[in-house]
Amino acid sequence: MRRAGSWKVWVLFLFLLAGLGVGIWGTLRAVMPAKGVYRVTGVYKDRWGETMILVQHEPVPGLMETMEFMSFFVESKELLDGAKLNKGDRIRFTIKQVPDKLLIVKIEKLP
Repeated sequence: MRRAGSWKVWVLFLFLLAGLGVGIWGTLRAVMPAKGVYRVTGVYKDRWGETMILVQHEPVPGLMETMEFMSFFVESKELLDGAKLNKGDRIRFTIKQVPDKLLIVKIEKLP
């Protein structure tokens, strides 16, 4: 025989299961917002020319492991100038795979 309050346990279980699913989905979307687009965290090391930077970055799930140093092209000089980066700044940036390179389309300095 069922107890009178057992439906409450099932409702709570389903609510928690849905919350877990939403949390996992949000975590995946934070790292890979779209096909061929990735969010990366690292340390800004140097700037080469108007639109290329050197970064030491953490692993990029689904793309590559940690790199000691890697250069990236930035979408525009204005985007890079607007970030106001100094050597050693921790940064978060969004890269997009284009046919011949990885292109930074968003960049921000972390606190």
